[in-house]
Amino acid sequence: MLKKRSFVVVFPLICVMAVSLIVTRTQAAGDLSPKEARKLIARMAGINLPSDAVRIQSVSSLGNSAVVVAQVETAFRFVNENDKWRVAEIRTGDRNWEDVESLVRALNAEKTSRVRAELETIAIALEAFKRERGSYVESKSEAQLIDFLSPHYLARAIRVDAWDRPYEYEGTRNSYVLRSAGPDRKPNTADDITRSGSGH
Repeated sequence: MLKKRSFVVVFPLICVMAVSLIVTRTQAAGDLSPKEARKLIARMAGINLPSDAVRIQSVSSLGNSAVVVAQVETAFRFVNENDKWRVAEIRTGDRNWEDVESLVRALNAEKTSRVRAELETIAIALEAFKRERGSYVESKSEAQLIDFLSPHYLARAIRVDAWDRPYEYEGTRNSYVLRSAGPDRKPNTADDITRSGSGH
């Protein structure tokens, strides 16, 4: 029999957020301002928070990225099913309760878009390598691939996906497959993100 109890915990959530490349409007000196960071965090993952629900503690600029330590007013609703507690909903600021699984899906959709863009960037570099050298990089190692491509064909080394897992690469003279294990972080499952190419 399913026992279900709800429990709400309200506490400030301290989070460190890396804000990179999505920040295009910054101060004249190129640094991310606390005000701009607060706005970006308040609009993150499809949730629009009132600005007073986000308190910026520090902003550390690192070239074209920044690390922001922020306090976000957050409440979590827990549900006990079969004597196991889990977070079922989250509320930030004075907003409505949001289903945690919906938020995770939205975050994974954003990460998937980023991974597709990175795989496309690597694929473009691979095509440039092939045009110049006559074949793709022959390897079963993504690290070796990036060593061949960076910096001449690839401006920055791209080694891990949005879920902090290494990209996979398998290439022959005439074809290649690039792969991210996707949100479940397990290779060869339905949520894998792949990009392949073959010579003519």
